[in-house]
Amino acid sequence: MIIPIITFIGLFYFSYKFKIKPFLTLLFASFLSGFFLNISIPETLYLIYKGFYNIVIVIGPIIITGTLLGKFLNETGASRKMVNTFISFLGINNIPISLNVIGFIISIPVFCDAAFILMSSIVKDLSRITKKNIILLSVCLATGLYSAHVFVPPTPGPIVASAIIGADIGLLFLIGIITGAIVSIAGYIWIKFLFKKEFELNPKEIKSHEFISDRSIISFLPIVLPILLISASTIIKYPGLEINQFQFLIIFELIGKPEIALLIGLATTLIFLRKDKIKETPKWVVKSLKDSFEILLITGSGGALGYIIRESGIIDSLSLDDVSGLLSILSVFILAAIIKTIQGSSTVSIVTTCAITAPLLQSIGMTSELEKVILIVSIGSGAMTISHINDSYFWVVSKYSNIEMNDVLKFFSTATLIQGLFGLLVSITLYIFLT
Repeated sequence: MIIPIITFIGLFYFSYKFKIKPFLTLLFASFLSGFFLNISIPETLYLIYKGFYNIVIVIGPIIITGTLLGKFLNETGASRKMVNTFISFLGINNIPISLNVIGFIISIPVFCDAAFILMSSIVKDLSRITKKNIILLSVCLATGLYSAHVFVPPTPGPIVASAIIGADIGLLFLIGIITGAIVSIAGYIWIKFLFKKEFELNPKEIKSHEFISDRSIISFLPIVLPILLISASTIIKYPGLEINQFQFLIIFELIGKPEIALLIGLATTLIFLRKDKIKETPKWVVKSLKDSFEILLITGSGGALGYIIRESGIIDSLSLDDVSGLLSILSVFILAAIIKTIQGSSTVSIVTTCAITAPLLQSIGMTSELEKVILIVSIGSGAMTISHINDSYFWVVSKYSNIEMNDVLKFFSTATLIQGLFGLLVSITLYIFLT
C-alpha cells in the first residue's frame, strides 16, 4: 500500500508541473493502482467504470442543483443583498466579520473559486467605500469561503467524502456547519491579529445608507431554507429522539434530501428575478451545467480510485491494529495535507484521501456514523493546509483582488495553515468528547 501512495503523490506533483487535468490524474492513478495491486487490465477498467458510475449517480444531482443555486444567487442579486443586510445589521465597523460570515454562508452551495469571483466586485466596492486595505477585506472573505468549501455539503469535496466513506450526509452537514463556522472565525481572528490597529474602521467616514437601502432578510431564504430542511431530515432520523414515529413528519425525510432541499432553495431565488433577466436564465442553466460537468469528472474519477482499492483485497493483508482512534485522525490529516500541498486542489485531496482511507475503516475502528464524520472533518482540515502558489484558489484571491503574490502568501496562506490546524483540533475534540 505504501508504494501506491508514494506513486500518487509523485503523480500529483507531475500533474501540477505539466498542467494535467485533475480528473485525468485520478483516472491514471486508478489504473496504476490496478497494476500495483495485481488486478488484470479488463477487471481494472471495469472497476474504474463501476466506481465512476456509482459515485456520479449518488452525488450528481446534488452537485448540479448546488451549482445552479449558486449561479442564480449571484445573477439575481441575492448574494449582494445578503452582504448589505449583514453589514447594515452588524454595523459598518464590523464589515470584515460580515464578509467572513457571508463568505461561509454563500460557499455552502458554491465552489469557493467561483464564489470569490462572484463576490470580488463587492469587496472592491467595500474597499473603496471604507478606505480599507483590500487585502484585509479579501482575506476575511476568502477564509470564510474556504471553510464551507472543505467541510459542508453540498460542496463537492464533502459530498464525495460522504459517499466514499459511507457517512450519513445529514450528520456530516450538521457537524460540518459547526466545524466550518469555528474554522472560518479562526481565519478572521488571524487576519485581525496580523493587521492589528489597521483593522479598525471609522464609521464616520462611511455612508451607511449605501448598505441599508439594499438590505433584505428574505435574501437569505435560498440558503437558509435548504439548511433547515436538511437539518430537520437528519434530526428526525436520529434514533434516540424517537421523532420518526409521527407519520406526518415523513415528508421532511423526502424534502430534506440534499438535492430536493437545494431545488427548493433554487426556486426561492426566483423571488429576486427581474423581468428583464428572465430571457437570460437559460444561459445561466447552461453555464451551471458546464461547471457541474467538470466537477463531476473529478469526483467520479476519485470514486473510481476508491473502488479499485476497495475491491483489491489488499486491505485484508494489512496489520493496522496500532493505527486507531486519535492516531487515525492525525494520519488522515497529514495524508490530506501532503496531497493538498503538492498538487493544490482541496477537492482532489479530499477525494484521494477518502479513497485510500475507506477500505481501512474496519481496521482502524472508525465504523460508527459519528466516527466516519469526524474522520471526514480531519481529512477536510488537512485538505485546506496549505493554500499556496499551486492552488487555483490562491490565484483567484490574488488576481481578482489585485494583490501581489507575496502578500497573498503572507496573509492568506498563513491563514489557511491556522484554519487547517484549528479544524484538526476540532476533530480531535469531537472524538474525545463524543465517542
